[in-house]
Amino acid sequence: MNVRSVPLIAGPRKGQFPVREALLDDLRHLKERRGEMIAAVDEQGGKILGTIGIYPDRDEGSTCYHLAGIEIEPGCAEEGIDAFLLEEAGRYLRAHRTTRLKFGTSPLLTRNAGLYVTRFGSRYRWREGTRTPDGQPWPYVSCECDFDDPLTRSLDLREEEVRERSVLEWEGSRPRARAHLVYSGPLSVLLPDLESDTLARASEQDPGFIATLYSAFHSLHMHGYGFAWFDRLPALDMQPRWYYVMTRILAF
Repeated sequence: MNVRSVPLIAGPRKGQFPVREALLDDLRHLKERRGEMIAAVDEQGGKILGTIGIYPDRDEGSTCYHLAGIEIEPGCAEEGIDAFLLEEAGRYLRAHRTTRLKFGTSPLLTRNAGLYVTRFGSRYRWREGTRTPDGQPWPYVSCECDFDDPLTRSLDLREEEVRERSVLEWEGSRPRARAHLVYSGPLSVLLPDLESDTLARASEQDPGFIATLYSAFHSLHMHGYGFAWFDRLPALDMQPRWYYVMTRILAF
């Protein structure tokens, strides 16, 4: 698939692509914030395959950008359109004399982490206080992607150590906290493939699913641990095989 990027706000007005009404609202909001929406466009058919919205801000005296959102058309997720859009956002930021993009997500979303951390070296930082609409604690991280200074792969844990050092054990699709866990040295959080739809299904089947995962990350945070890396174990028959490397960032 041949794809090119097109800025939808600063781009040419003639021959512009048809845009959904909901997208027009996003464009108006980004324009008010002096931001930009970059589209990934199929060169052959002219179809918009995905968009990324960004806008500028000030952070500790310097300029950074915030991610307003990434939207990928159904069926395009496996084509690498999200990675293409982030690369284009990096080029846009450099052209505007900055390299830092900030955003937020849940550490439970493994596809996001594979893109943001593994592919682009974004740094995750745990944030307390986020809750679901019904008031339940929700795992959440603030993130920063510095296109000129990406996070590098952590060497604190070898792949063969990941399972034995995980704070979670899995019984099929059900997580439980590891018994007699000692918060010492590098640890890991082992996860299956999790996206918004699978999280919703898992929560229906196990009402304590999100609470167990929240508790694992919260306890790590309370013991001074932070996110050092995200990756997956190489064996295809290993489930679950996504994992965070967690290392001590605060001394007690």
